Amino acid sequence: MKKPLPTIGVDKYTFFNVISDDTDGTVYGDGVNLKGIVEIAPTDAGGSDTFDADNGAYETTSYIEKLGHEITNADIPPEVDAAWRGISLKNGVVEVGNDTATVYFGVAWRILKSDGSYRYVRYYKGSYSFASNVGGKTKPSSGSIDKQTAKAVFTAVQRDFDNNYYAYFDESDLPEGITKAELEEKWFTDMNWYPTV
Repeated sequence: MKKPLPTIGVDKYTFFNVISDDTDGTVYGDGVNLKGIVEIAPTDAGGSDTFDADNGAYETTSYIEKLGHEITNADIPPEVDAAWRGISLKNGVVEVGNDTATVYFGVAWRILKSDGSYRYVRYYKGSYSFASNVGGKTKPSSGSIDKQTAKAVFTAVQRDFDNNYYAYFDESDLPEGITKAELEEKWFTDMNWYPTV
């Protein structure tokens, strides 16, 4: 077993619109890279449930709930805000009413480890929720400016195609014959690509 390494960075947060998802497969649109990613924090929570019978613990089941992640970003640009809410820009303006729709996306990113290698992550399907990002704080008259960020939550759901939520792996575990260049290109352009030879 390899020595566990701490993670020291994250980048290349890329989301893909889910065009269709059924027993024949999942079709995604083109990837869109969201620049300015600061942090990705998993929202997953797990636990166990005990079924009592015969005056004692009879069976225990484990579960995972609230699968997904919260992102902290430099900002959520208007065109991304509109896409995630399922609304259209009107002459460049984001107009939010009660006509928003749940739109599903797949998402991929990579995490930098302390040895310079990467862990690659993808969630196959989910939707975004976030508060309005129109707040602000006054700039100080002197001293350092306190930079602000925007947050959004991605809630994962199972793909209809294969019932999977997410996948990840370390690039050091790549099969023989898969180059880092191929991994880099495919992971962020094709949500259905798998590292096989």
